[in-house]
Amino acid sequence: MKKIILLLALVISTITVFSQVSQIDSRLYAKYSEEELLDMQQNHPADLEYINWFVENSYVIKEVANPEELSYPRLKYMDKETKMEGSEVTEFDAATFNIMEYGFEISAKSSNVYLIGNTGKILVFYSSDDLTKLFNEYRRKRYENQ
Repeated sequence: MKKIILLLALVISTITVFSQVSQIDSRLYAKYSEEELLDMQQNHPADLEYINWFVENSYVIKEVANPEELSYPRLKYMDKETKMEGSEVTEFDAATFNIMEYGFEISAKSSNVYLIGNTGKILVFYSSDDLTKLFNEYRRKRYENQ
């Protein structure tokens, strides 16, 4: 009987540990190699959890009138290999938009804004201070419900 209880406890603890290991969001492959992501999954699961969250929650897209009158920088693609910015983004499709395909900066205290070509849209990133607050709230709610 003790062996069954011990085995059951081992299975439950194993399931719990593996359920807490973050899965890799497929959109991350646009910026990171498989090796980097697997290393993160094994050795830095909290970092992986954050970038999985970041890819969906770090920005908002807004419609703007007269985008040509705005002085924001233009959004550019990011080359995965060189990590250098490339050509300007000219189109926007909400269904396929992947933030990891672009070059951007996050400021500590203020939002960063980018024009998305001539689409009439802007990309607004939350500040890193705001991202930290939002992520901590997300984690609190997530682990509170487990």
